[in-house]
Amino acid sequence: MRGQLNLFEPDFIKDADCTKDTPVIHGKAGGPVYGTGVRIKPRVPGRTDSEHMKKILLDELLPLEEYDLIAILLSGGKDSIACYYKLLELGIPKGKMEFWHHDIDGGHPCRRMDWRCTQNYVRAFAEAEEVPLRLSWRVNGFFGELYRIGASEPVEWMEPDTGEIGRCRLSQNYIKCQEIRRLDAENMEDQLRALGYRMKFPAKTGDLSRRWCSAYLKIMVADTVISNLEKTRNNIKVLIVSGERRGESRGRSRYNEMEIHRTNAEKKARRLVHQWRPVIDYSEKDVWEVLKRHKVNPHPCYRAGWNRCSCAMCIFSTPKLFAGIRELYPEEYNLLKQDEKILGFTLDNKCDLDTFVGDTPPCVFYGDSQAVRSLLTGKFAADDMYVKDTWLYPAGAFHGAEGGPC
Repeated sequence: MRGQLNLFEPDFIKDADCTKDTPVIHGKAGGPVYGTGVRIKPRVPGRTDSEHMKKILLDELLPLEEYDLIAILLSGGKDSIACYYKLLELGIPKGKMEFWHHDIDGGHPCRRMDWRCTQNYVRAFAEAEEVPLRLSWRVNGFFGELYRIGASEPVEWMEPDTGEIGRCRLSQNYIKCQEIRRLDAENMEDQLRALGYRMKFPAKTGDLSRRWCSAYLKIMVADTVISNLEKTRNNIKVLIVSGERRGESRGRSRYNEMEIHRTNAEKKARRLVHQWRPVIDYSEKDVWEVLKRHKVNPHPCYRAGWNRCSCAMCIFSTPKLFAGIRELYPEEYNLLKQDEKILGFTLDNKCDLDTFVGDTPPCVFYGDSQAVRSLLTGKFAADDMYVKDTWLYPAGAFHGAEGGPC
């Protein structure tokens, strides 16, 4: 294979084909290489099929000890947790790492798209592992962007040590919108619309300009933090670590394992930024093997029957998953139905939410009462982070990739 994976003869295991009996290939514990000068190379050569892919091509990482900061994008899902343990087993000291978690809901005063317990889950994991956690968000999150008329809200973050809130430099359009709102003219909405508007759900597509939730609430948030944060603005070498895997989807099967990150600015700011996807070739079984080895209690949504730890109401959720939301969070489900009517735009590409779900039975597994209680109450403590007895696969394991990441 040269440049990219052969999608017709893949040498990775698709999630749809993975079972508890699939052999562990990549998920075994590795030896430390930190401090040895070793430059890790991708198992599959990077793509060179476009000028853009040639531009971001990275043939090898720097020796891990040469990075000043290793930022692990921690969603709370199994793959990002497996990334962390991969780095730990490679010998990277915790003092070099930070967990970066993007809060999808952004402090919205009354609406929520994500699981009630996700924030507490990632906090508990960071506390238990004694790794700093940097929270970041776009103000008012998903629903603020969904109902946006005018410029998008700014990005903010919380300093791990002090809890101080930082804010990115405000765009000129955002400043104009603030002034328009202050003047409160009769044609205020028309003036705001001239500077941008959303008013529709993200589309179920790989095109991030239309599937805006990933772009505006995750990708752009991380990029903004890197560019605005004092410690990462200048004179630094950063390694961004994320947990995408080839087995999740056709699109992700073509991702590079490593590449030059979008925020790399070696000439302008002497800021070197690389991205590494260390579990990209792992099967689902490989990932669960890592969590099993470290006795990690998976996110409650897995234990309650969900196959993916996406947003609770991810647009890619299957009817079975949305039926689970209807059962656990009936108020939020009904509000989504109201959103469809207000916007004149459905969550699914083809039909309204009730039609999409129909009479499909819910995915909820009530055998793990602690997990269900956590999803309902939002509670999760550091003491709950590790399994004290026999580690078992969660109810949602090995159900394929349907439902997909937001």
